[in-house]
Amino acid sequence: MLEGILNGRYEIKERIGSGGMAEVYCGIDLADNKEVAIKVLKQEYSNDPQYLHRLDREAEAMVSLKNEHIVSFYGMGNEGDIHYLVLEYVKGRTLREYMDEKGKLRPREAVEIVCDVLNGLSHAHRMGLIHRDVKPQNIMLTDDGGIKLADFGIAKFSGNITQTYDGKEAMGSVYYISPEQAKGETVDAQADIYSTGVMLYEMLTGSAPFSGDNAVQVALKHINDEIPPAKEADESISIALSDVVAKATAKDRSIRYSDAVSMRNDLRKALRYPNSRFAKIRRSDLTAAGTAPEEANAGFFKEHLPHIAIITCVLGIIAVFAVMFIISVSGSSSAYSKIPSLFGYTEASARKYAENRGFTIEVAGREPSDDYSYGEICAQDPAPQTKVKDSTVIHVTISTGNETVSVPDLLGKTIEEARKELAAAGLVLDKQVDYVTDTKPVGTIIAQSVNPGETVMSGDSVRITVCSESQLTVKMPDLIGKDVQTAIGMLADQGITSYRIYAESYEGIDNSSKEFDVMKQEPAEGTEVVYDSITAQLHIHVADARRYKAEFSENVTLTEENNDVVVTVVSPVGEVVLYEGEYGSGSYSIPFTGYYWESGSYTCIVYVNGNFYASFNRSFS
Repeated sequence: MLEGILNGRYEIKERIGSGGMAEVYCGIDLADNKEVAIKVLKQEYSNDPQYLHRLDREAEAMVSLKNEHIVSFYGMGNEGDIHYLVLEYVKGRTLREYMDEKGKLRPREAVEIVCDVLNGLSHAHRMGLIHRDVKPQNIMLTDDGGIKLADFGIAKFSGNITQTYDGKEAMGSVYYISPEQAKGETVDAQADIYSTGVMLYEMLTGSAPFSGDNAVQVALKHINDEIPPAKEADESISIALSDVVAKATAKDRSIRYSDAVSMRNDLRKALRYPNSRFAKIRRSDLTAAGTAPEEANAGFFKEHLPHIAIITCVLGIIAVFAVMFIISVSGSSSAYSKIPSLFGYTEASARKYAENRGFTIEVAGREPSDDYSYGEICAQDPAPQTKVKDSTVIHVTISTGNETVSVPDLLGKTIEEARKELAAAGLVLDKQVDYVTDTKPVGTIIAQSVNPGETVMSGDSVRITVCSESQLTVKMPDLIGKDVQTAIGMLADQGITSYRIYAESYEGIDNSSKEFDVMKQEPAEGTEVVYDSITAQLHIHVADARRYKAEFSENVTLTEENNDVVVTVVSPVGEVVLYEGEYGSGSYSIPFTGYYWESGSYTCIVYVNGNFYASFNRSFS
């Protein structure tokens, strides 16, 4: 059990969780008196390069993620052989705990949870990260009703050629592992889609689709066995929702959802149209995936080829005698065949399929369909299985998809006006509204999730951002000659809370000033500034600011194109800047000499683009 204060900054309160490689503690960040979660590498792994690398990789992955549905990352550090990450403290419980208590969830509740998870995954995928360990244990349900995706410990950057199986264990929980992960193949965002689909299956039915005596058995089932339709496990599950789960967990990645947004959109559509088959895996999907309809079960036939060959020979002999008998009884007659089912085919694939069976295709028209996607056949005449003469023409109708509408322009309107305009267009206002500070009139819409004029499905929701208060400008106060604490208080009175302190020696300046008085300020007195977006600079007098020194060589991994790196030392008068630099994206070792006016060990902090990155202790002598 870890106790005490890490690096003079993080006070350990209690252990709140434990995993395979780390323990998680609730702590207090003494720098700003807020609760944080501290993920500490277990002592048995503190000198293991593999686990140290995993901890570094988790930090590298999370530093670029800024999304309401992903646990926030504050920084990492170490004290001796204690290695840790500092994360957002989430008050709540895991989805695993919630599911264990509730059993299967109501479909609408399950869909809402998964849609938030998919929002978080979509952001991570856009940033080039694959989570690779989506499971209920890594989903946090906050006390205020939010959803947070956690634990990027085995995440990888999509550009890296990283396999997920090292010959000993498949990484990630085996009950939710994708077939490609289980086989040790390289993975992409679709691996996260599969795991999310399995998780949704369990939320809807109350149990995971596969079980076994050991992890290997379960992994093999993910590789070889089709997940049974959710509706078979529970008849109350709608056919549309069951189809979405089936598509998300398809073994063939060319059939599976290609991205999180597509799956999220279909889940919302499934709630509106529970009896529709828009997500059904059709023959045309198999054809597009490189498998002709009649070849879809080739794997099965190959496996049972010897038995099939014997049965085929016997049936062939019987068929020959049957034909000879029919000819002998009825003599020559016109050839008859049964009309094949063309539902779900594209026009091109249907035409080829029909012509191979002696029929021709004519398009009778096009019409909307809830059951079939755009371009698929949604009606035919004659009906399937009708017995007709060869060369009969089959008239087909092509689906134009569901009804679509154009999104109205909501910018500058109030919430109530937006609600009415969306309703008139056949759309709904998303229940979640974002509020920000801006220069626009208070209460007006300044952004919308779908651009004006874009075409969406009828019944879709549109999310808006509303101006909650105008950006106010204030004048910089006169800080020259004030002691630094008084100056900081004067800034706070104006709403300016972001500042940097620079210490300079008396030499070369007016030494009549008192120690720790402000000798220079930026911006200058009277300058109009936006109070919540300005970082003030305070240059203070110190008798011998460079009396003691410490050597630094800090490693940082930066993901933005332009990065502002600042290193400070925590002094009695506030954090004093030791180093500033600008860097592009990449990994860097930043060597420099830092100076301070007192000897001893002090906490130093690294900031990247104004955000905490890491902290550590350094001795000045």
